[in-house]
Amino acid sequence: SLKPNYGGGRPPTFTAEQREAIIDLAQIPPHTIGYPFTNWSLSKLKEAAEERGIVPSISIETVRVILDEAQITYQHTKTWKESTDPEFEVKKNESNRFTKRLQQTGA
Repeated sequence: SLKPNYGGGRPPTFTAEQREAIIDLAQIPPHTIGYPFTNWSLSKLKEAAEERGIVPSISIETVRVILDEAQITYQHTKTWKESTDPEFEVKKNESNRFTKRLQQTGA
């Protein structure tokens, strides 16, 4: 029901050229075109498409649908934090030991 196979319904709001421009924009690393971040989010891509005049206005959901139709997947980035505390490993292991004990006792 989310992706019907019939041809009825409202005509597309955006032209094929606008959709292609959004797809092209999504494949350019943002920092190479002057943005202060290294990965696109859907909201940042929406804002960039509007700023660049590709579309006057677009919803985040429509950006997601356009990328989905182009088989471009949105992936969450993972960041890792490291501690500067010289006793971090000892403290981390102590925390794990207490957590395991609480899980076993159900307390």
